[in-house]
Amino acid sequence: MIAQGVSHGEALLRRWLRMTELPEPLQVQLLAEAQESMLDRLEPFQAIEGLLLIATAHIWEDPSWERAAAALLRQRILLETTGSEDPDYISWFPQYIRTGVEKGALHPDLLRFDLERLARAIDPQRDALLPYIGLATLYDRYLVRDPESRQVLEPPQAMWMRVAMGLALAEADREAWALRFYERISTLRYLPSTPTLFNSGTPHHQLASCYVYEVHDSLDHILDAASAFGMLAKYAGGIGASVTRIRAVGAPVRGINGRSGGLIPFLHFYDALIHSINQGGRRRGTMAAYLEPWHLEVEAFLDLRRNAGDPYQRTPSLDTALWIPDVFMERVLADGDWYLFDPLVAGDLVDRYGEDFRRCYEDYIEQAERGQLPRRAWRKVRARELYRKILAALMETGHPWITFKDSANLRSMLRHAGVIHSLNLCTEVALPTNRDEIAVCNLASVNLVRHLRPDGRLDEAELARTVEIALRGLDNAIDLNLYPDERARRSNLLNRPAGLGLMGFAELMARWGLSFNDPEAAEHADRILEFLSYHAIRASVALARERGPFPRFDGSEWSNGRLPLDTLADVERARGRPVPVDRSCRGDLDWEGLREEVRRGIRNGTVMAIAPTATIALIAGTSPSMDPYFSNLFVRSTLSGRFVEFHPVLVEILRELGLWERVRERLVESQGDVMGIAEIPEPVRRRFPTAFQIRPEALLEITARAQKWVDMGISRNLYFAAHSPAELEGVYLRAWEMGLKATYYCYTMPRMRAEPATVAVNKSAQRPRWVEAVEAELQEGAACALNEACEACQ
Repeated sequence: MIAQGVSHGEALLRRWLRMTELPEPLQVQLLAEAQESMLDRLEPFQAIEGLLLIATAHIWEDPSWERAAAALLRQRILLETTGSEDPDYISWFPQYIRTGVEKGALHPDLLRFDLERLARAIDPQRDALLPYIGLATLYDRYLVRDPESRQVLEPPQAMWMRVAMGLALAEADREAWALRFYERISTLRYLPSTPTLFNSGTPHHQLASCYVYEVHDSLDHILDAASAFGMLAKYAGGIGASVTRIRAVGAPVRGINGRSGGLIPFLHFYDALIHSINQGGRRRGTMAAYLEPWHLEVEAFLDLRRNAGDPYQRTPSLDTALWIPDVFMERVLADGDWYLFDPLVAGDLVDRYGEDFRRCYEDYIEQAERGQLPRRAWRKVRARELYRKILAALMETGHPWITFKDSANLRSMLRHAGVIHSLNLCTEVALPTNRDEIAVCNLASVNLVRHLRPDGRLDEAELARTVEIALRGLDNAIDLNLYPDERARRSNLLNRPAGLGLMGFAELMARWGLSFNDPEAAEHADRILEFLSYHAIRASVALARERGPFPRFDGSEWSNGRLPLDTLADVERARGRPVPVDRSCRGDLDWEGLREEVRRGIRNGTVMAIAPTATIALIAGTSPSMDPYFSNLFVRSTLSGRFVEFHPVLVEILRELGLWERVRERLVESQGDVMGIAEIPEPVRRRFPTAFQIRPEALLEITARAQKWVDMGISRNLYFAAHSPAELEGVYLRAWEMGLKATYYCYTMPRMRAEPATVAVNKSAQRPRWVEAVEAELQEGAACALNEACEACQ
């Protein structure tokens, strides 16, 4: 009953205010601002939009406003999709599936499920697990829309069920597996990658995250590859491509008696192609070009991402990476010469690695010095000088990423299936390719924080169960996937690669009282990744007993009873020098027993890859992948907008200590850096460094300890408070020495600066003068746009 004198609009506002669960003083403040804006006179949709604007404008003041914004957005989505603030899913969900199929938004095979049984399992309370940024991202790009009107058709819980149903389509007991997938996904214990969330259960079921290919040295193949890249990008796949085979500028072109324009014009062409594809605004087309550093045009390649210079010699949308063999790093260490060759005369180097590459490369050097190669086809530089040029470009532009050819190949479990010519877009997928096979990988990531028990320890039994269910979902996706190219289908069915990763590692360490700088962080990374690897391999072995091993199992490292840990010795033998990585194991996992089971068959050629999880970690409300928090308070830019982010554990601790109100303004002024805030106790400050206050060596140790258990790769960003390339030299040499397969983005403090969390999207009408002053100090709008390309992976 509405109290006398209270309008219907005001009663509605008061009901929504209670749903926000704001503290009483903040509810009073929100109501006053709503009444001042006359929201009580608007239609419900407009009123709730107005409340959302007010709530988001205050997020920088107090995380309570973030939770209020999430509650309001939940109501907004429910009203739009179901017409009710508290829908009856048992009656609504079956009708949604039928309507979605009729409109062409959902796959007709979803009608084969017992929809009433699935509807009874939907738990609307799980919507509250989603943070505001996660809900906003889902609403903007993930929730299924009417193809004609573009109205959103599904709320989050229906989306999770739709994804689960799509993954269970080929199961004998569809409903049982759909319910298992739904339970794990809707509780955010794990999330499939973005393409799977976009497309599972829809008519366009392209579920794969990334594709890897190589471009051959003929105009026909360069154009054919462009067609393949365009179709892969159209269906939401991120692309990694080796371009080392393309002959250098000035090389002869048979048949026309002319000279080649070289590598760069073709990369400019690929850049324009990828830039033109944005997947309907949901996700940008994305591609990384990989080049080996012996290519004659490597120095021009280093300039591709620079802002200045000839625009036809630049690729602003194309990511670049170097595919570095051990020989180069050895010559850098020895301060030796490095020879560059035209692939037209040395193209077989592309298909060699390890000692085979070394012998062949040195043979080409001898031929060059003896005058047996055309003089235009080779050039000599100092290895260390080229290395410094690489690092200078890396500091300036974040490109090219530094990745390691020999480690990736020598540590591959699929060496018998061919050479790995590059990694994927985000540097974590390592799979062989050839002219007839485009490598494909499906990704999903376990959320460590959602497996914490009330006592703060990991619930390993639940974590093992999540790994088992996630692996099955990844294996199902291989058969269900819509392949834009037959070469991709062939490769994926032969190798059946799965890439299970993780997110929430930084949040977990913070909840355990650790900084990434603490040696214990690397110990935990080692033990956690060992556990995940053991159970991922075990789950794939169980699937092989049920469904058979992958077709290329015979001859793989798996078939010889080998495990990812064993491959460190292969790197050491090839280099003739030790790889400084701790080899210890937990002791409570039966690796020898599992080794014998692996000999008899494993379902997937690969089982693990640690992707960036840039987007799904936002949805899950935790830290991405194995990365640290960028800062303790910053603004993140995504395709869905700009959002304030707090380090949740720091805020909890400051509130427990009664310090939040006292230090909040200082935290904004310092852009999330707690080190100079004396009111915060020193042990707390030490626990919460920004990414730039973490030693790069500590990040490498964490990654190396994790990599020994991961059969593919780890996407590893590095952060430097550095002012010259010389300060980076030792770090990347150390990454190579430790046997890492790759590094990813290089962020340096002068270039990447966190913006105070008071940007226009979250500004209130009356802001304190100190906020204005902080904003006036900024010379560039450097809101954190970390890893926008990573959305192509996760």
